[in-house]
Amino acid sequence: MDQIEIYLYNNVFHIISKMDFNNLRVWNKQTNVEVSFSKTNAGHFEISAKDILAILDTSKYDRAYIVFDDHQEIDLSQIQLKQFESDQTIQTSINGVQLSLYLSLNNTLRFMCNLLPKSNAYYQKNHVEKIEFSQGNVLLNLTVYTKFFPIKTLDLKITHRQLDKSVMLTNFKPSSCERVGFNTFINHFQIAYQPAQQLQEIAPNIRLNGYNGQFFDLRIQPHFVALKVRLHEFRVAYNSICNVDCIVPYSNNLLLYLYWYGTAKYNNLSYRIALVPKDTYQTYLAFKNNPQKTQKNVHEKTVLISEYPQKAQDNGLVLFKYLLHKKSAEFNPYFVITRDSPDLSNLKNYMDHVVFYDSPEHVKIFMQTDILCHTHSSDYALPFRNNLFIEKKETIKKVFLQHGIIALRNIDHLYGNDTHPEFTNKFIVSSDREKQLVIDKLGYVDKDVVVTGLARFDQLLEHNNQLTSYLKRKRILLIPTWREALLNLSDEEFVKSEYFKKLNHLLNSKKLRDLKQKNHLTLDFYLHTNFQKYAHLFHSAEVNILIEGQQTVQNILKSHGIVVTDFSSVGLDFALLKRTVLFYQFDGMPANGAISDHVKKLLPGPVITEEDELISNLKLKVKNNRLDRKYASQISQNLYKFQDHHACDRIFQLLHKL
Repeated sequence: MDQIEIYLYNNVFHIISKMDFNNLRVWNKQTNVEVSFSKTNAGHFEISAKDILAILDTSKYDRAYIVFDDHQEIDLSQIQLKQFESDQTIQTSINGVQLSLYLSLNNTLRFMCNLLPKSNAYYQKNHVEKIEFSQGNVLLNLTVYTKFFPIKTLDLKITHRQLDKSVMLTNFKPSSCERVGFNTFINHFQIAYQPAQQLQEIAPNIRLNGYNGQFFDLRIQPHFVALKVRLHEFRVAYNSICNVDCIVPYSNNLLLYLYWYGTAKYNNLSYRIALVPKDTYQTYLAFKNNPQKTQKNVHEKTVLISEYPQKAQDNGLVLFKYLLHKKSAEFNPYFVITRDSPDLSNLKNYMDHVVFYDSPEHVKIFMQTDILCHTHSSDYALPFRNNLFIEKKETIKKVFLQHGIIALRNIDHLYGNDTHPEFTNKFIVSSDREKQLVIDKLGYVDKDVVVTGLARFDQLLEHNNQLTSYLKRKRILLIPTWREALLNLSDEEFVKSEYFKKLNHLLNSKKLRDLKQKNHLTLDFYLHTNFQKYAHLFHSAEVNILIEGQQTVQNILKSHGIVVTDFSSVGLDFALLKRTVLFYQFDGMPANGAISDHVKKLLPGPVITEEDELISNLKLKVKNNRLDRKYASQISQNLYKFQDHHACDRIFQLLHKL
């Protein structure tokens, strides 16, 4: 086997090899200037760092090639590089100019000044051998493959994906290292870290109960023997060995559960967390160790209903009450919600059928569930995320109750059948148009898309008539939806966004104030649940800033005569009342685009982009807020096929057939 040795001693670079390197020299390709190695004896070549720097432009980054014969480079793809001692180096600095002898991405020997070599040239891949946990530590047994140089130390970076905050754990030394083939090294590490401690550092104000959707990504940063490199972070790769329960203490009553998974695109190792009460975890273990515990009364079907984990005011709540009042012997309904939900008052008369999120009872009811009715992600119904609950969810018949008519936003990334095949089994829609859209754009088949109307429409349309609508014409609701790109901004960052600036300017507009005072209007502003955390940033002497939990969105809609939104589906709901909707799209359509090319034709109101135009429209509509005939005529075709009070009846028939 051909072998080559390189080293640096007293600022002189040495190359030793039995191979015939005739006329070995260093060549600056840009200037075509060369300097030769000295040959001290057979196969031993040397050159001073000073001589190399003399042919490089030391005022900037420059490089040179080691060549022999007719500018042929030394190719180490078939030559073994002699292993370095841990204290050796092939880099030096003279008068502040750094010089490195390095292996290029093409496996050839070269020099560079004023820039460190890329770590990509030496890193190959990594492999998780085992994940364990002990006494609050996660033990990540990791193998890292490198070429030419073994790893001296390794850093682990843990990043909270939503917050984009990280902790870096440094100086992990390999437990062993072995050389295979010509120039490949297998570096073994056991990386111990405390996820509870890192969580408290990154997210000290973490929510301690309820659904937790926080994700963490792992990256490694290798430092090599013999040379410093430009630091680069490499993702840890996922494999089936990672598929283990991982639980560590968090507080007196809570455990931190890590659910390991591979990312969708590149199968990189990540984990999401749950803070699980100890008694809930014991209940989970009982079901895991004894699957027979799921046996129950075979004569009734357990129906679990979920909205957002902290919510009870949408289609789920309406259907839940309907099933309880119907007293059907066929179904036993339960509603899952967090203990601290502001909507608990909406459930106060039904607490016998309310299940608190991540409680032992939640585990029991979920494991007995036959049908899951969900208004958002079906994952919100899981007590916490693990393989047992995921496998159970796959056996449950799932009905997506929806939370709005689909017309504007592209939601394939959230609810598409191709991207999320386990999301649901039956998809509720409100019109034939919407059904065809779900089939064409979201990838569902005809039999799984059912036109019933949304459950909440039964209550929305109750006691509504032309006179009721007219009497409410001077109550105006501004209700924009959220923006995914702004979701995790700090308060300081949020107030710099166009979203905040445009809306806050509107709330404090002199023209809007004059319109209000002249016409004795009531102006209310209500942010989407995802943006309620920013509500305190908006201020207005003329507009009421409504806070979540004081009343349901549906009741808010019914109490107003005009709605101003951007592209929220509440505008479509409101149009069913035959009242004016104005679509104030001050920052255009959402970044992920509209789901239909004919979106403007579906909107039951004008699209407005300028504040002055919006106020001019309001000036007209406070006199007559009845929905324009050209929009009203499209409702049955584009929005709600039935326009009656029997959506829950139709959904009940669907559940009966499952």
